[in-house]
Amino acid sequence: MKRITMGLGVLLAALAAPAAAMTFMTVDYVCPIGGERFSASTMGSGTSFGHFLDGRAHGAIQSPWPLVECPGNGFLLFREAFDKTELEALGTYVQSADYQRLRGTETSYWRLAQLLRVVGAPAAEQAGALQRASWQASPAQYPRYVAAASAAFARQCPDGQAARDGQWLYCQMLLGEWERRLSRFEPARARFNGLLPQVQALVTGPDRERVARQFAAEIAQQLQLIDAGDSRSTMAVDANAPAAAAAGPAPGSVEDAASAADASAAPVGMAAATTADVAAMAAAAAAEAAREADADARAGEGDR
Repeated sequence: MKRITMGLGVLLAALAAPAAAMTFMTVDYVCPIGGERFSASTMGSGTSFGHFLDGRAHGAIQSPWPLVECPGNGFLLFREAFDKTELEALGTYVQSADYQRLRGTETSYWRLAQLLRVVGAPAAEQAGALQRASWQASPAQYPRYVAAASAAFARQCPDGQAARDGQWLYCQMLLGEWERRLSRFEPARARFNGLLPQVQALVTGPDRERVARQFAAEIAQQLQLIDAGDSRSTMAVDANAPAAAAAGPAPGSVEDAASAADASAAPVGMAAATTADVAAMAAAAAAEAAREADADARAGEGDR
């Protein structure tokens, strides 16, 4: 299986992908900042059997994808190559007291977001790094990380945006998830109640029925959690699982309301390899995708 990356296109391709185990390999690296040579155990493949409502993968996989770090200066290998201007800016920042202090206090993806800021990476790419940082966060870090991720994502999918699509919808679902996780139940309820009627119109593409069914079911699940005052991290329901299809929604339940919104779509099985990063800002793939390309280039290996 190709190493898991992010984005709506990857989700659609993964629906029919074969399962694979989590594998690791030892890869030799040269740090772009300072030239340090080192070897690191590097994840080569992983399989997701589901996902949490914030997009984090569940299964034989580490989520977020582990970043390779230069042992000496703590630089994170998030691209295969950098131009001269980027290397100069990154070198100055990585050697600063501020960055070195972050090594002892912040997660790798939080530091990645700072590195992306230094090189002027696209805003969506920076937002994706902050989302993944929230998956790594300790309870003490979580509110601060989520506040930063929410602000970044809100700029990608403004509430009043006129041009809307499936990525806008998923971005809004993440904002609602983070509101619920921070116990901001009423804003989250209002958001999800507003999103549910839009699912069918906004989700497009060859697998729109399965994706729309999943999104509608997750929104319904969120509304149930909000009604229960539940702010815990929660696995997303699999609306396309055969068992769920056979049982069907309980009459009058929130799932029944979601099902009614998608009454024309018959449930079908979803492959186990569906990634957790459903439509999560296509540009946010840079960290994993670049690390994968770097590992492939250095190890001389292709898809796994």
